[in-house]
Amino acid sequence: MKTRMKSGDRRAAIVRAAIRLFAEKGFRGTTTRELAAAVGVTEPVLYQHFRDKRALHKAIVEAQAGELGGDGGELEQLAQAGDDRAFFRAAGGLIVSRFESNPEIPRLLLFSALERQDMSELFLERIWAGFQKQMAGYIRRRIREGGFRRVNAGAAARGFIGMISLHAFFGLLLGGRFGKADRHLVEEMTELFLDGIAR
Repeated sequence: MKTRMKSGDRRAAIVRAAIRLFAEKGFRGTTTRELAAAVGVTEPVLYQHFRDKRALHKAIVEAQAGELGGDGGELEQLAQAGDDRAFFRAAGGLIVSRFESNPEIPRLLLFSALERQDMSELFLERIWAGFQKQMAGYIRRRIREGGFRRVNAGAAARGFIGMISLHAFFGLLLGGRFGKADRHLVEEMTELFLDGIAR
């Protein structure tokens, strides 16, 4: 006899299946019939949990935000210690680990941007904005302390995040042809960044 899945478990299963299918085919390329079949439910059951794709997009972002919610704690401790290299190496390592732990999410975001869906903006606002704000806050503090030269802290934070993210993203899309984003890359990028910003 088949065990009936609890509502919360079924909702989570739908989100997982949506991440996989959307990353593979895009939002427009994935039908609700395919999504329902991947979870083993009917389309009406699917709509009981998510009224439309927009609601499903939001659930994906919230699920990711929940998984990554505790990432800022270690950075905050390093920020208090004031060790620039340790702080930026940890931040770079965190970026790389986000790509490695769930490689479907960057592909999903790329599809979202190309298809002009609003998920990419929601993802950046809900997940990356806090991370960038934390990094920019650290840079501002180090400017006030005289450790960094006067720069636009927000732009500098985006620049560092962009360096690591682009390499990790291309590595994900192109595999070994672009090289792997690893600890050595993070250390090198950190040195390049600090050489440019430190007084």
